[in-house]
Amino acid sequence: MTKKFKTNNVVVRKFQLKDAEQTYLDFVYDSNNSKFNSRTIGNEKINCENIEETKLIIKSAINEFHTDESIWAVEDTHGKKLVGFIRVTNYSKKNKMCNITWAMLHRYLESGFMSDALIQVFNFLFFKKGIELIECSYYGYNKDTSNLLEEVGMTKEAVLRNRRINGQTHEREDFTIYSICRGEFDKYICSNSVYAKKKHGRFFKKFREKNMNLIHKKISYVNNI
Repeated sequence: MTKKFKTNNVVVRKFQLKDAEQTYLDFVYDSNNSKFNSRTIGNEKINCENIEETKLIIKSAINEFHTDESIWAVEDTHGKKLVGFIRVTNYSKKNKMCNITWAMLHRYLESGFMSDALIQVFNFLFFKKGIELIECSYYGYNKDTSNLLEEVGMTKEAVLRNRRINGQTHEREDFTIYSICRGEFDKYICSNSVYAKKKHGRFFKKFREKNMNLIHKKISYVNNI
């Protein structure tokens, strides 16, 4: 079962050891580096001391790639640069749900790279892994994060007020929860197929055809019981 995806804009793939240097320079969280928050957006951070620790984290991501809680690197198709990553957490086979966390470089915010990548991962989780609900949550107010999650069809479920004190600002922060169900994702793909065809080529059309075929197969199965 393939877990590598490619669109016109991004490749969503397994981490490689050669990613360690760029990961350390662009994504490693340094609580003493005030520039970090303006460099990346998302609800995931990498916290380590040096590039050797970064390599250990990359090795762990490689080892976990074929588990239910994968970590994908998101690479610019044309520039071949790492632009972000996506991680599956709290995977529940029993409840058919999971969480996702992600991070991307802020300079790619308007590129559409992360929305492309998230849609690929959603499609895999819903229609290959049988997940029925994907959740994404974060602390603090982040309009860019909210906009991106809503762009890929997620719905804001709740805002839990004042749920923690930020370690840097010492101010209380809200906890925001987004989610998307499999049926909602299928409707999102169908309703956005015209827009997507203009923006991303044919891959949305393929998604729609594939997902509708799955629905028709389910209907046929029920009718034959």
